[in-house]
Amino acid sequence: MTDPLPISPRMSYGQIRMALYQVAPDLHVASTRLPGKLDGIYCLTTNTVLIDRRITYTRKRCALVHELVHWQHGDDTTHGCIGGKNERRCRHETARLLINPAEYALAERMYDGNPYQMAAELNVTVQVIEDYKNWLHDSVAAWKKEENNDRANPHAGTAAAGDAG
Repeated sequence: MTDPLPISPRMSYGQIRMALYQVAPDLHVASTRLPGKLDGIYCLTTNTVLIDRRITYTRKRCALVHELVHWQHGDDTTHGCIGGKNERRCRHETARLLINPAEYALAERMYDGNPYQMAAELNVTVQVIEDYKNWLHDSVAAWKKEENNDRANPHAGTAAAGDAG
């Protein structure tokens, strides 16, 4: 699937699952007992997302969105995906889908940046809060790098009027 996921930060786990019936009828989502500390997995071969049934609804919600991002990108996570570019991309996209920027900023001010209180306020896990912070940091760093490159070479990317063919 290449279309944007039908998810908004205020949707519950159940609402997300119901929305999937409309936009991804061939995707199977089920709850089961997963081994170890796994909250969810996506199997590309069977087009199935499995969510551990023993975890809280907040964790289920975050795990489901996380696995849906893997599904959207065609990442098979049945044999693990910890670390690496795909997992980093997935964590950043998950955080951006689950967190409204204005609500994040308000929660950050209300709770002096305490990730546990912010997570409770925003109905996400502490991991999603950390992933959102990392995404913000990476975005600002990329913006600053681009800005510094523009200052160092102010005429880069601009062609003289007579150069265009």
